[in-house]
Amino acid sequence: MARNIDQPIQVTAVPGRDGLTPAWFIWRGSRYRVVEVLDSWMEAGRWWGQETPCTAFRVETEGGGVFELVRLHKEPPEWRLMRIWD
Repeated sequence: MARNIDQPIQVTAVPGRDGLTPAWFIWRGSRYRVVEVLDSWMEAGRWWGQETPCTAFRVETEGGGVFELVRLHKEPPEWRLMRIWD
């Protein structure tokens, strides 16, 4: 089951096939190392609502957690933790 979080996070990213790909992130004072990108996709955002386009990543971390991270296409990029799977 997924829990919605939608909070800003700090991400260390590296170049990947979808632009910047998350390698590490910090949430609630804990550091998580990404071991695998399970899926990624682009979202255009609702143009009528002036939403910023983004790239979403479903990742697995070193401890086996599954998280959905979103990189907003801004300068500099902004990252958000959207969901956690229990």
